[in-house]
Amino acid sequence: MKSRSLSPGTSLASAESLSMPLLQEVVLSADISCSDCQKRLSEMMSKMGEIESVVVNVSEKRVTLYCCLVMRLNIDCNACCRKVRRILLNMKEIETHLVEKQQCRVSVCGRFVPADVAIKLRKKMNRRVEILEIQELDDSDEQMEQRAMITTIRPHQLYCY
Repeated sequence: MKSRSLSPGTSLASAESLSMPLLQEVVLSADISCSDCQKRLSEMMSKMGEIESVVVNVSEKRVTLYCCLVMRLNIDCNACCRKVRRILLNMKEIETHLVEKQQCRVSVCGRFVPADVAIKLRKKMNRRVEILEIQELDDSDEQMEQRAMITTIRPHQLYCY
């Protein structure tokens, strides 16, 4: 360790305080997914002492395309069906889902990256997941009506018996 030579009459504390900048910029990285979290974070930071301004910059990671994904998954029993349903309900990006036990198919719709959903389902179920079909839809009125019709065609298959 090198020693600094100080002029006589100055202490080490006063010399270090002179070298510290008056304005210090601190950059923190956080996973902020919504505007409410952004507001809450900026309010908390502004309430802290000695902070003049807070800038929260959120990069938008939301997928803008609405996707419908059909996967093949080996569903042996009612317990497996319930587990798939519970996993899908816990995924926030999925808006609607359909579990067809007899055909061993799972259909999900929402704003997501299809490969990510298949990977999450594969990890949590510990079974092979095969992607059969991916549809990317725009948010037009006709397709919104079709989505509503798709979910109401077979309501008896939404639940596992």
